Amino acid sequence: MLNPHAIELNASAPLAMERPDLLVHPRDVLKLRRHSKRQRREQGGRYEGVRLEHSKLAANLTVIHGRSLHRWLEESTPESGALQLIEAAEANGSIPAGQAINGHSQVTPTPLLVPIEPRRFAPAQVAGVLATAALLCLAALTWGYFARSAQTERSRTNVETAVKLAHLAEQINMTSRSNYEAARGLGQWAVDLDPHNAAAQTRLTFAIVTGVLNHWSKDAGADLQAANHALEEAKRIAPDDMMVGGAQCHVLRAMRQFESAIKVCGKLAQTFPKYPFLRKEIGYNELMLGRLDEALADFQEADRIAPNSRLRWTWYQGMGLIYLMQGQDQKAIERLSLAALEAPDAGHPAAYLASAYALVGREQEARAALGHYLKLWPKTSLDSFGPTDGTAAFNAKMERVREGLKLAGLS
Repeated sequence: MLNPHAIELNASAPLAMERPDLLVHPRDVLKLRRHSKRQRREQGGRYEGVRLEHSKLAANLTVIHGRSLHRWLEESTPESGALQLIEAAEANGSIPAGQAINGHSQVTPTPLLVPIEPRRFAPAQVAGVLATAALLCLAALTWGYFARSAQTERSRTNVETAVKLAHLAEQINMTSRSNYEAARGLGQWAVDLDPHNAAAQTRLTFAIVTGVLNHWSKDAGADLQAANHALEEAKRIAPDDMMVGGAQCHVLRAMRQFESAIKVCGKLAQTFPKYPFLRKEIGYNELMLGRLDEALADFQEADRIAPNSRLRWTWYQGMGLIYLMQGQDQKAIERLSLAALEAPDAGHPAAYLASAYALVGREQEARAALGHYLKLWPKTSLDSFGPTDGTAAFNAKMERVREGLKLAGLS
């Protein structure tokens, strides 16, 4: 005789077959049965149990591993019991094979079997091709690595070389055409190696402008454009650099923007009071405007700041020229002699000195100084003698200088 619980379970078997997803534990089956009766009574229907004593499901539910279902219910836990129940049902084929997940049985439909093709392995030729491709990729990556490394090393070498070239260009005192050409060549070389080197761009600017102001340039217009380009690059890289500011003053004077140059250089001189180049530039811009006293004061200030500077010949020349224009010939001879001694190949100090000698009656010395100048500038005439890029006030004061040159023998 069946256990009462088994009867209830047997009667609930059809419902369990219809809703296998609800089958968690045999106790759940009992609950499911009672719930179904209650629903039928509420709906006014009449429930009649159906015994399935001979069904496989009934056999699985009543006896598990030789024990009665009642005893199994008492001894098993929900999780282990569910697993045993489902495993037994699957073994007898009572229910479709499913999976137990967290104590629940999931019954899945029988999948459609699709024939699976046997796995095929690449033949030896394909493997060889793949190996060759892998080697080529490795070679490409290796080549790229070494190429980048070589490029990095080359860039580093260029940067270091540009620094050295710019330093060499700075050491050259541009007192002659040959020195100017050497300094410009080194500066251009440094810029070509490292365009981001502000010092190289600055040295190139100084060299080009010096060539224009001393009439060593073969094309003053093109050179001024090149100098301005180098200056803009230097300002972009190091806008607050002292040397960059000095180069800007130099370019403005070469472009005959004398008033602007005085303002720019004056402001920079306040920031860099120990930089004599700025005072020298202010002096020459004042001189080009015919302001002799102001120019003389700036030259003297430059000499006070750096009395031993290698650039002192430039302000000695300016001071001597002012004295010559003012008729102070002896003072002019003193300063111009020093300038001509320190920069013998610059040319203009010797020409001014020849004029001063002639005006005081020292004709032999005047002719000797003029001869030296003409060796450097053989095509110079009285009309072409410069500088000729000053204002009308400056040109008017240059008449006394030309008078002395005429006495010295320049025609």
